[in-house]
Amino acid sequence: MLTRNTLLAALLITPLTAMAAEDSAWSGGAELGTIFTSGNTDTQSINGNFNAKHTGDVWDSMVKLEALTSKEDDVTSKEKYSVFTQFDRNFTERSYLAIVAQQERARFSGYTYQTSASVNYGYRAIKQDNMELDLEAGPGFRRDKLKETDEIEEGAIARLALNYSWTISEGVKFIEIFSAEMGSDQSVYKSETGLQSQLSGSLATKLTYKVKYVEEVPAETENTDSEFGVTLVYSF
Repeated sequence: MLTRNTLLAALLITPLTAMAAEDSAWSGGAELGTIFTSGNTDTQSINGNFNAKHTGDVWDSMVKLEALTSKEDDVTSKEKYSVFTQFDRNFTERSYLAIVAQQERARFSGYTYQTSASVNYGYRAIKQDNMELDLEAGPGFRRDKLKETDEIEEGAIARLALNYSWTISEGVKFIEIFSAEMGSDQSVYKSETGLQSQLSGSLATKLTYKVKYVEEVPAETENTDSEFGVTLVYSF
């Protein structure tokens, strides 16, 4: 009998095997900067991000890694790590199948981890030289572990997402990423708004505002976490 872990592994291995046989191109970037947060903690933090994207004839893939940590009087007051992976199987220039998996470990969220995986139909609604809009929708599964009791919360979800980018002028780009994971017992909404300005060559500065809303949270934690950050970006 196939377990959820076996199914997830199969979903990830299949596109990786297919991509190995493709001609590919890689791009990505690394970010480092200061984050001001509000919500479960109010503090100044150090933020580091890394992302890489592979573009092929049939398969595209993307991975994002994020780390956020801070200390006040030598005591850790904020600590969060997350990973996001997505594999796209292209059918046409505009339509694709998106396999998405992500996990977040936030020390002061009341959860040991929050994990979700989904299979989505994607459509590139806008595909222009200076503007792109991708829309995604599909079923998935969520699995969270409560920190205090080690209780596992899990269930089916419906995922909606959009990814929008607009090159306003040469070297200036606006970005909006939104996702909603809706379940019968738990729903999670995330928004990321960014403005990136090129400094010179591969270096740029980025202003980012992130909001995460969790419908049902453990006691003594807040439903909404927000982050505002200024980072230095190196692109490759």
